[in-house]
Amino acid sequence: MPTMKHAFAATVAASFLATYTAHGKGIGRGAQCLYNVHFIDGTVIINKPGAYKLCDDIVFCPHNIDFRSASDEQIAEAFDPIAQGNDKYNNNEYALGFFAAIAVQANDVSISLNGHSISQCREHALMQRFFAVIELASSPFIRSAGPHNFVTTEFKAAKNFKLTGPGTVGLSSHHGIHGNDNENVQISDVTFKDFEVGAVSLNNVKGLEIKNCDIPNNRHDVPVLGSFSAALKMRPYLKHLKATNPGYSMTLGGIVKSVEDVYNTLVGHIANVYKDVMDDGIINATTHPDEYRLYNNPHQVIDGPCYVFLVHGKGPAIGGFGDVLSTDASALSADVSIVDNKAQNIRCFTDEVLATVVDARVQNDARGAILQFYNSLNQTYIGINESSGKYTYTGNVNLDAQIMVGKAIQQGLLGDNILQTNVNSVGPSLIKWAEGNDPSFTPKFRCNGDSMHHVIKGSVMIRVEDCQGFKIHGNSIDQVEILSHSPVDLLCADFHKGASSVDYYARMIADLRGISVAAVSAYNDDRRDSNSIISHNIITNLKSESAKLIAGIDIQGVSEGVDIEDNYVNVDPSVSRDAPDEKCIGLRIRRNATAIFANLNNNFVQGMVDEVIKSSDSSRKLLPEYHPRPAGDLEWPNNGCPFGH
Repeated sequence: MPTMKHAFAATVAASFLATYTAHGKGIGRGAQCLYNVHFIDGTVIINKPGAYKLCDDIVFCPHNIDFRSASDEQIAEAFDPIAQGNDKYNNNEYALGFFAAIAVQANDVSISLNGHSISQCREHALMQRFFAVIELASSPFIRSAGPHNFVTTEFKAAKNFKLTGPGTVGLSSHHGIHGNDNENVQISDVTFKDFEVGAVSLNNVKGLEIKNCDIPNNRHDVPVLGSFSAALKMRPYLKHLKATNPGYSMTLGGIVKSVEDVYNTLVGHIANVYKDVMDDGIINATTHPDEYRLYNNPHQVIDGPCYVFLVHGKGPAIGGFGDVLSTDASALSADVSIVDNKAQNIRCFTDEVLATVVDARVQNDARGAILQFYNSLNQTYIGINESSGKYTYTGNVNLDAQIMVGKAIQQGLLGDNILQTNVNSVGPSLIKWAEGNDPSFTPKFRCNGDSMHHVIKGSVMIRVEDCQGFKIHGNSIDQVEILSHSPVDLLCADFHKGASSVDYYARMIADLRGISVAAVSAYNDDRRDSNSIISHNIITNLKSESAKLIAGIDIQGVSEGVDIEDNYVNVDPSVSRDAPDEKCIGLRIRRNATAIFANLNNNFVQGMVDEVIKSSDSSRKLLPEYHPRPAGDLEWPNNGCPFGH
């Protein structure tokens, strides 16, 4: 039953929507106000043109329980819109939770921050690990992309969107702003802070201006690793299996475990993490050692790719750097302007998660998360006892959940429009071993991927690729530190097959780039015929102890028609032409790039490299980053990464 607070919220929200409908765009009566009360039930969906402004400091925290008296199960599903049963949210679009505070799925929408801020609450940031403060579409993925079929009818992408400051887009477990297939996006005078992955990330955007934005820091108190997200996403599968097949059991680690056992242990772990983090900011290693070993984030920053601004072509940016500009203009970003922005105090690290390969297939669960059998941070096996010379499954709460769900999927016991299973690749051989029926099993690992098996590319502060025509001008990037360790080597049977052709064997886990463009070209439209430009940027103080490359500006892929002018790059004041360090480069131009002009008034303190590159494997196909469906060597059952199925 809704609380009085929620009933009041519904009344106010209904009044707001009625006023909005009656007055069309709201221009005649001014912009419509958004207050905290509009967000109390979940995502505010803007589905008609209009002008809006924040009239509160918005803290997005949609739940209807008292956490002080809540059971473990209530805590574990507190922010789940499906469990809440609110029918205004499409079950497919919101199957992975409230993915945004605001979802703009209409054209001609403007939002003024009006001097206010909008952010996730700490509780939701912990329990909803995929999120954008503002999503510029009806779902976070286009049709046939992502770990779930989010689009069942129509994907609605915002066009002619404007976000203006002053004001702050704050705490987010992923992005500040995210979108796909947008047109004419303007973002100006906004402060972005405390995001984990990136401030702005747009795929296949036609017409973008990001101007005069301030990024004082990304988030530096991230309490958990990606393994915690895997636990959260397995919970509804086990709950459904428990409800439909009570008493279901299998042998795991030499012990017969029921679905009730595995489910209760999982939600107990989730609740323990929640309580510890809300009380102390970290998982308590003394009272909850198992949870600490599985989920604790030792560096307190995002354990995957890290950006400030990311512009990419069609589909999610999960593969390698762009190789070749697509001949399909509809799949390219175009006319991008990133001008006069300031970014500083950015810290990141990438956790290399070795992907187990069984019967030529990477083993990932029904939501795309890798089954983790090796901890690259402390270089120890997870859920495996190898002391006898054989590899015996011992398991843990995550692995038990993933394998039990995988077996139930194989038996046809799971799967509906919400709990989709097409991404699952947990195979019979792995299940047989976990049940103790294959003592000869030896794990083989595929390296160079993260916890979702996205290609590791290091970190890039401004990344533009698959783009026709861009201007990166007048930006400053300062004080960036990468905390990643060196990559794992001895256990790698092979490497992620989604990396770009020249980077197949490259291990970029700790690499850092200030600006990277790949598979880009000059402008190509009716209004002008001129080169893209990187000019008047200042890039200073980039640090990564374990990097193989620290580049101020990197021109990659088959790129052409770029002018590089009046930039100042000093990635490390202790390194110069007179005191060189081969990993530090002011400007790198890779050989596949042509018509790149870097002659006017640049100051690259660490020098410039025009690299000679040969493909590491001449027989390997060039794979565009959005992973089309090539014939031949398949990495996933659906080709490419699970997010590109």
